[in-house]
Amino acid sequence: MALFNKNDGGLMDVIRCDEQDYLIWRWHPQGTDSSASQKAISIRWGSSLRVRDGEVAVFKYSGTPDSPDEYIEGPADRILSTENLPILANIIGLAYDGNSPFQAEVYFINLAGTIKMPFGVPYFDVMDPKLSKLGGMPVAVRGSFNFRISDAHDFVKEHKLAEFNMDDLKDQMRNLVQGVVKSVVSNAPTKGSYPVIEIERRILEITELIQATLKERLGDGTGIEITRVDISDLEINKESEVYKKYMKATNNVATDFVNGAASFLDTISAQANAAKKMKQVRDGEGVEVEKREVGKKVVSAFSSVIGGIKKNSKPTPPPIPTTGFYVAVNGKQKGPYDINKLKSMLEKSEFDKDMLVWKDGMETWVSAGDVEELAPIFGPTAPPIPGE
Repeated sequence: MALFNKNDGGLMDVIRCDEQDYLIWRWHPQGTDSSASQKAISIRWGSSLRVRDGEVAVFKYSGTPDSPDEYIEGPADRILSTENLPILANIIGLAYDGNSPFQAEVYFINLAGTIKMPFGVPYFDVMDPKLSKLGGMPVAVRGSFNFRISDAHDFVKEHKLAEFNMDDLKDQMRNLVQGVVKSVVSNAPTKGSYPVIEIERRILEITELIQATLKERLGDGTGIEITRVDISDLEINKESEVYKKYMKATNNVATDFVNGAASFLDTISAQANAAKKMKQVRDGEGVEVEKREVGKKVVSAFSSVIGGIKKNSKPTPPPIPTTGFYVAVNGKQKGPYDINKLKSMLEKSEFDKDMLVWKDGMETWVSAGDVEELAPIFGPTAPPIPGE
């Protein structure tokens, strides 16, 4: 719907955004494309401007290098005039009785729209606050985040709309989120004073720390807000050597604690019986002898408890290492799973011979049915019928 007025010059048009899914959209007259040059765009006073609720129309003028922008917030449905574009009126004056054509870039900014993006941080080292000598525990994080433009004025100040590229903005936001996630997760066990092995159970707590850190990083003046962060997977690499060393160390500590606690309970029981016996002794030297014997037993008991870890505990061998298979499910790596787990998944129709699998030592992903080690769980395959 574009009408060219030969008497006055300029282009009559309806300036509006018909896009449904966008953050930034550059308006162009009907019959042209979004890359139309500034010279090809000429707007005339009297053209219609329609801005939906949640949108902001930004007029950028080329009259002077320092020309300020004009912002019209929706909902708005009006005819362009000197009243609603006062900055432009000052630039070009009121020549041609207010009907002079002018060049301007018009951008629509969607304040109501959000962009959802996935992210992933591959395995990186996270130190345990008490067992750092074992090395960093490999941890991977996957999830998604939503962001939006919260303030059109601040956003325009930070970005040159003429050079704006949505893919570049997405890359910048993803890099920001991934950097903050890695930093927060790396420091979480030390900051929270808990073992690194517990990190998989701390998703909600860590997500809150990530959101708070992102809000601080973006701060005021950027015009962008991250509205949501979801951590779908926070995974420790249980095949790593550090994990195996960690489990061996913590298993020994747990065994020592159990043995020490059992010894302590036995000692308390023995001293209770001794105290009962002492009450039954009433005379002379018998009382003193009994007191001395009980005292010796108490001292011996506490000495045993204090040194219980060294005296009562025995080294426990580490668990027998097992080799697990990773399974490709909907383009994502799951596992590792041992043979029994895969057999259980097969019975539940969660696994079949056509799914891709991989384990340490294999050069590439292959179909499960082609792995000799997995053949027993699929059952025997009948040979060809003779004569066929």
